[in-house]
Amino acid sequence: MKTTAWNLIVMSPHNAGLQKLSLSWRGGLILIAAFVFAFFATVALFLMYPHLQVNEFEHARLAAENQILKVENKNLILKIHKLDAQVVRVEERSNQVIALTQID
Repeated sequence: MKTTAWNLIVMSPHNAGLQKLSLSWRGGLILIAAFVFAFFATVALFLMYPHLQVNEFEHARLAAENQILKVENKNLILKIHKLDAQVVRVEERSNQVIALTQID
């Protein structure tokens, strides 16, 4: 029986049981080699197929749309503050009217 290099205990969030995995030196080297190969393959693919370039017209259109939405958001915030102030004034007037009607 071969000795194991690493013992890995896996605990699943969906299952209460524990699983113990034993990994030999040879298996560990195979996993490391697979990781290195996958890493270099990914780097090679990224170098072969660079990121797609964004059309400058689309970029400018999105920037303008973003600016318009920011202005609309600021306008809405100002309107909300004005409405909040009006609500406070109406509530104060309402409390005054209620106080006057209770005096009589």
